[in-house]
Amino acid sequence: MLRGTVNQKLISLGKRVTPPCFYPFIYRNLIAWRMQRRNPKGPSLILSYYSKIDVDIDVSEVLDYIEGYGLTMLPYKWAELFNEDKTPKYDSIVVFHDEKLNLPYVLLDKKRLYFPNSMDENDIKIIYYTSQEIEQNPKSPHCYLMDDFNVKDDDIVVDCGAAEGNFGLDVINRVRKLYLFEPEEQWIKPLHATFAPWKNKVVIVQKYLSDTTDEINITLDDYFSDKEHPTFLKLDVEGFEERLLLGAKGLLSSKNLKNVVTCTYHKQDDEEKLGTLLRSHGFTTTPSSGYIIAIWDKLYPPYLRRGVIRATKESK
Repeated sequence: MLRGTVNQKLISLGKRVTPPCFYPFIYRNLIAWRMQRRNPKGPSLILSYYSKIDVDIDVSEVLDYIEGYGLTMLPYKWAELFNEDKTPKYDSIVVFHDEKLNLPYVLLDKKRLYFPNSMDENDIKIIYYTSQEIEQNPKSPHCYLMDDFNVKDDDIVVDCGAAEGNFGLDVINRVRKLYLFEPEEQWIKPLHATFAPWKNKVVIVQKYLSDTTDEINITLDDYFSDKEHPTFLKLDVEGFEERLLLGAKGLLSSKNLKNVVTCTYHKQDDEEKLGTLLRSHGFTTTPSSGYIIAIWDKLYPPYLRRGVIRATKESK
């Protein structure tokens, strides 16, 4: 998730000593300062590296953005949080409050998407706008689904790294069964509230997914050893995608599983490693278009990373 790269400690400190009207300034400038501090020579390194090789139109678009605006995780004008006049785009998001549950929520296609009551309204707006309007924009390198790669009616879907559950809520009316794996305590009550209308077909599992099973971790193979195998996997687990897949070799070989979408930007070599692993189990893989810059990491060639791989397996 893109929001995982934000330095929340810096932002929280700024908000404690600043009036709410200046919150957008805090987000915009502290995040920019953090990126510049971590990779002060990033723009010149990237531009110099690609000046020596032929680039396609996707790379050229990214280089034009870097030259004009500097480093950011999604180097595209449409992906910025702020308008040209510096007003936040996420101000269009409306946050409601459920008095009975004491939880805030926003509407996703007229369905309630709940958040922890510890989050203030501005945080919720940014998280929702980032995860839904930016990450899942069809132009985004982070977009999970496309017209030709989508959840189908009657699918059994596993959402690995559910967080607030926007992916699951987006597809809930199509699926036969939805499994949400989310280890972080802050999301559990909101997830139960969000999916209460569909509780007969939703299972929420508070476990980390890995290649071993113990008190806090579980492999997908172990979890589904006595259950009908899923048909669709979505992986966004902050750099643990490879370990998760290594613990799901049985599922990957299953005749049931037809589609996998996994993030590949958390680590430099994830696109190659995860693609090779999926192809070894009979999947055909396609990377998303566009690129992500790992501004939270030390930059080194080739600097640009694909956001996700979409993998399909044809029926034999």
